[in-house]
Amino acid sequence: MINSINSGASMPPPPRTEQSLTSDQQSVISDTLSEFDVDNLSETDALSIVAAFSEAGIQPGLALEKAVSEAGFDAKSIGELANISEEGSRPPPPPPPKQSSDDISSMVEYLAELLEEKLASSNSDSLSDEDKQSILAQVFEKFDIEESDSIINTTA
Repeated sequence: MINSINSGASMPPPPRTEQSLTSDQQSVISDTLSEFDVDNLSETDALSIVAAFSEAGIQPGLALEKAVSEAGFDAKSIGELANISEEGSRPPPPPPPKQSSDDISSMVEYLAELLEEKLASSNSDSLSDEDKQSILAQVFEKFDIEESDSIINTTA
C-alpha cells in the first residue's frame, strides 16, 4: 500500500488543457506589459506581471506565450525571473521550522497543569467543551500559536 502511494510521487503532472484568451484577457496582457521595459525587466516586475495575469484568470500556455511574444516579451524569461517552474507554479515554500522536543515537553507540561486546575476547580472527572476551548485558547496564547495552526507540527 505504501509503495503504491510513494510510486505516484514521481509521476509527471497531468497535461494542461490549452485555453484560448478572451478579448479582456488579451487587453490585460497588453495593458500590463505596456507598463514595463522589455530590456530592463526585474524580478519584481516579473512577479507583478505574473500576479496580474493570475488575477485575470490567464493560464500559462501557448495562447499566453503568443500574446506575450506579440507584445515584444518572452514568456519563458518572465517565468524564470518570477521563479515559476515548468509546471506553471512556484516552487514549494521551505518547510516550517522543526519543533524541538523541549518545545513539545513544555507544552505538554503546561497542558497538564491547565487540565489539573480545570478538573480540580470543577470537582469533576471530565471537561466541558467550554473548558476544553478555554484550555486550548490559553495554550495558543502562551506559545504564540495562530488559531489556524496545529498545536504540534507533525510534518517530518
